[in-house]
Amino acid sequence: MIDKIVVGSRISALRKSLGYSQAVFAEKLDVSTQAVSKWETGLALPDIETLLNISWICKISINSILEGGEFAGEYAGAGIDRTFFKLNQLLVCPKCRKLLKLNYQTPGEFELFYSCENGCKYYVKDGVADFGTREIPGEQWSLSFRNYDEYLHEHHWQTNPNYDRGLDSHEERWKIINKLKPRIILDVACGTGQGIKHIIKRINWPVTIIMADLSHRILKWDRIFYSDEWKNPYVDMIYLACDCANLPLIDECIDVVWSLGGFEGMQAKMMAGFKEGHRVLKPNGSTVYGISVVDDHESENTKKWVKLSENIDDNDDSALMEKMVDINQWLERCRQYGYSKNETIKIYGELPAPDTDKFPFDHEILQWMADYLVVSQK
Repeated sequence: MIDKIVVGSRISALRKSLGYSQAVFAEKLDVSTQAVSKWETGLALPDIETLLNISWICKISINSILEGGEFAGEYAGAGIDRTFFKLNQLLVCPKCRKLLKLNYQTPGEFELFYSCENGCKYYVKDGVADFGTREIPGEQWSLSFRNYDEYLHEHHWQTNPNYDRGLDSHEERWKIINKLKPRIILDVACGTGQGIKHIIKRINWPVTIIMADLSHRILKWDRIFYSDEWKNPYVDMIYLACDCANLPLIDECIDVVWSLGGFEGMQAKMMAGFKEGHRVLKPNGSTVYGISVVDDHESENTKKWVKLSENIDDNDDSALMEKMVDINQWLERCRQYGYSKNETIKIYGELPAPDTDKFPFDHEILQWMADYLVVSQK
């Protein structure tokens, strides 16, 4: 039987360790101050939802709140970050699709890894679950950052002004996330996390964010940045170096799939990544993402841009022309991939085509297109 008085004393100690008054603690949990007082004096226990919120805010398991101890069982005392236990419930082997289980080995150097019953092993390196993926040949963008200082410069750069026209896309995305209040978010092909970064500090409910990208190199720096410089106590961050067209995640485990240019950044694998996002979404879950489209295939502006795009030097991306759809064509693709409901917000329209016969951009070649924020519901 659970001892309410002992549980209350644990909750009181946890609250005080965070420096919160009962009133502040109550506000963060969306309960009354009287409720906190009743828990701490042993007159009542929090309900399951509130216990979950306490566990997230205090970074401790529900079992530890109710029964004491931390991560009881075979991993007790190993000093393993609890985020890796969260992955223990979500991962499958990308090779054989068998469930992956968290393990560690000693003596000697401590090594943490996930393994399946067929013997496949994937090690945790620099706090990142590493599935041994590599960036697309010729497109190793992460090598443009020689060190962590240059990585930080990316976060402080004001971005391409072509992406600042129209509506404030970050504000629109926040409105959607704040309404959905997901518990688990997957950021597909996240890179440095420029999209998810703008909502992290505004989250005021417990959430796990899984950042997935091909580049282990970038993810290890993401882990430093979002732990040291951009931390939110409500948010647990998890890092997967994996192929987002073959996610090592079980079916229907994610509340929100998120992408700010991630799908498009996957290039020829874009639609495979989009399909994977649908697979891992829970029923009624949503994919929240931006998509570059043309305004109108019949307009002179669109025709000029398409013609210029066809003449891009050394362009061998066969998927480029396939991406040049209008918003109605894109929504039809969404329906084909199993999304039952799709809502759109137009952020901005096409740039005016230049009076030249040469395509004007060397990088980010879709920046001339219109941009929509789409919410596709499973």
